[in-house]
Amino acid sequence: MTYDEFRSRSRFGLEELLAFAYGTLVDDPPEGFAARLPAPPFLMVDRILEISGEGSKGRIVAEQDIRLDAWYFQCHMPSDPVQPGCLSVDAIWQILGFFCVWRGALGSGRALGCGEVAFNGQIRPFNRLIRYEVEVRRFTQ
Repeated sequence: MTYDEFRSRSRFGLEELLAFAYGTLVDDPPEGFAARLPAPPFLMVDRILEISGEGSKGRIVAEQDIRLDAWYFQCHMPSDPVQPGCLSVDAIWQILGFFCVWRGALGSGRALGCGEVAFNGQIRPFNRLIRYEVEVRRFTQ
């Protein structure tokens, strides 16, 4: 897709996020566009359901499907598996970085700050889905 198409989209599926991770999603990136997402197994989202911005504010809603064979369940508390909380924090960093690039920021696409994060519950192998809802209070380039 073109850079203008990328910037006008309001949702992205897994194939598009994988293409972004490998640098093949945007056919005509502007000079200085070097952003990427991590590739699996460290890509912590499977889809972006909503991405929007107005002025200095914005919103991102993303989801990750829980897989019984996820690498972290094999080693993080083997007798009582749970997803490490730091991976959820990284998911938020990933989608915030994506948001910055989607809003037109150039560079590596890495978020540099976050004021408040709140989680509810644990992520266990029997869960099916994680939903991330991020309200961007201030975006500047």
